[in-house]
Amino acid sequence: MASSSLQKANSTRKAPLKQRMKDKRKSVYRQAVNEAAERVFAEKGAERARMPEIAAEAGISLGTLYGVIDGKEELFVGIHKIRTEAFLACIRQACGTSEETLASHLAVLRSGAQYFLDHPDFLRMCCRDGHGWAASFPASGAGELPWREGTSILLGLFARGMEEKIYVVDDPDLLIRKMLALQQVELTHWVEQGMKTSHKVVLDRLEDQFLRAFCTLELQRARTGASMSPQEVQSGT
Repeated sequence: MASSSLQKANSTRKAPLKQRMKDKRKSVYRQAVNEAAERVFAEKGAERARMPEIAAEAGISLGTLYGVIDGKEELFVGIHKIRTEAFLACIRQACGTSEETLASHLAVLRSGAQYFLDHPDFLRMCCRDGHGWAASFPASGAGELPWREGTSILLGLFARGMEEKIYVVDDPDLLIRKMLALQQVELTHWVEQGMKTSHKVVLDRLEDQFLRAFCTLELQRARTGASMSPQEVQSGT
């Protein structure tokens, strides 16, 4: 009787352990699949990518692949979700690095671009999908909440900057779109040039373009130590 009870207790303990091991193995497979899919999507695009290619890239059988994922669309959406959440974490942290508006904004700009530079396959995926970052703001779907949070950070920074008279006065939504377009153009150029340009050069160039596009001429002059011309002083520009 005692032996039977002991066997039953051991069986009960083993069941959760086996489930944990199964879950862990599935998690490892899922990570490998995500990394492989990101590489395949970056190389061929989502439309041309095939599940057998992703399985081969991950080093697993097609059956194992379908054991952890339902299909290509789920993979594509899942990768974007993971990367977007990590991207948002970067810019949240960057936004809190300084109490000064411009310093905080430049930190967000550089941190956001750095994330893409550090994840070139994801950047190539974004370049391949043909969607302009400033073309439209998602009103629904998986991208709505991350987009709202990211743009709300930028909206707050642009609003503060205009109030402090360090940014040109314009529609904040338009300024956000211009900033995103600027970032996309610079990063796409980096990809098209073979991703050989150093990250520092890309980030410095992006920062310089941001200052020239959004900051008042007075602030630009102050940062470079240059004096304004009499015509600029008279016109107040």
